[in-house]
Amino acid sequence: EVVARACTGADRQCVAAVELFCAVFGSVCGDVALTFGARGGVYLAGGLMQGVERFLTDGVFRRRFEDKGRLSAFVESIPTRLVVQPHVALLGAARTARRLAPQAFQMSD
Repeated sequence: EVVARACTGADRQCVAAVELFCAVFGSVCGDVALTFGARGGVYLAGGLMQGVERFLTDGVFRRRFEDKGRLSAFVESIPTRLVVQPHVALLGAARTARRLAPQAFQMSD
């Protein structure tokens, strides 16, 4: 409900709450990207991420993601992407299962 009200702009407190969430989330994602050296990118997935897409792309998330002092230049080159495939976790699990146990996916005659 908070996200829905924030997206319509109907409730300034809801907008502020979602903006604060995106700011803190951006800081944490930037820290994780630095910790793991995520040069290939950071992928954000899930229903909540899609609900707050406008807030993720309007700046506060990315500003906080990149605000890493001397290491800001490193983080600036790391892309962030929003995954919109609704069942991405299931697709990933199926792909991993197929790789680990290919015989389970063979069709019998």
